[in-house]
Amino acid sequence: MKINVEFDITPEEARRVLGLPDLEPMQQRILAELEGKAMQYLNVIDPETILKQWVPMGIQGGLQGFEKLQDFLWSAASSVGGRAKRKTDTKEESK
Repeated sequence: MKINVEFDITPEEARRVLGLPDLEPMQQRILAELEGKAMQYLNVIDPETILKQWVPMGIQGGLQGFEKLQDFLWSAASSVGGRAKRKTDTKEESK
């Protein structure tokens, strides 16, 4: 014998019937806190802000900063890939 029972109730009503706690207020607080932290970090990952931090001296002095950034990125790529070379490095090796 097979018996099927269907309940037409909302999740909130099911929680009450089963005696489960209502976690919605806690979830709302956690989500609000996460949203606040995410909004703080959006300013940190703004590309313009990052470039201003890496190239602080403007265009004239910033070229040296840009070259340092480029060297940093190439060294990071070569350490990951092991074989990445800059175009200037290949020219120097051929001399």
